[in-house]
Amino acid sequence: MSPHSELVRRGQDIKRPYRPNAGALPAVRVMLTTGVLSLAVAGCGSLGLRDDDTLITGSIKPQPVSLTVPVPHGAPPEGIAAADWAQAKLALDTALDSKETAPSIPWENRETGARGTATPVGGLKDNKCRDFRIGVVDAKGEHWAQGEACRDGKGGTTLSGVRLLGQA
Repeated sequence: MSPHSELVRRGQDIKRPYRPNAGALPAVRVMLTTGVLSLAVAGCGSLGLRDDDTLITGSIKPQPVSLTVPVPHGAPPEGIAAADWAQAKLALDTALDSKETAPSIPWENRETGARGTATPVGGLKDNKCRDFRIGVVDAKGEHWAQGEACRDGKGGTTLSGVRLLGQA
């Protein structure tokens, strides 16, 4: 029996010679295992094999969706661009829906750079109409329009008597 086996039987540790790379072996094994598993999981997806066929069943015909918001009816007063007036009317419709007494709702047309506010003035009249003012700041300067906004029973709004202030 060798002297080493006698020490092992007694439960004593055997001193082994020092090896400087001994601690690196488990780390290398973990990295290799991780790399092999990554390749296995990636599979064919990394080979560039793709199915570009779009699945078309034909069971449902695509329908266009309308995302339009009802805009109050009424032509723009002379001197205010139609696209700017459309944005101002949307803000006015929001202001008319507000529970506040005189909300001032800002609006902006990013295409033209025009901006302003829409404000209902006064309370609701007996005819379900309300006066309003719309401020417009555009390349020509600052303008104010006023008129009357009337709600119909179907949720629509009609603008009447619209004119630029300072003009007859």
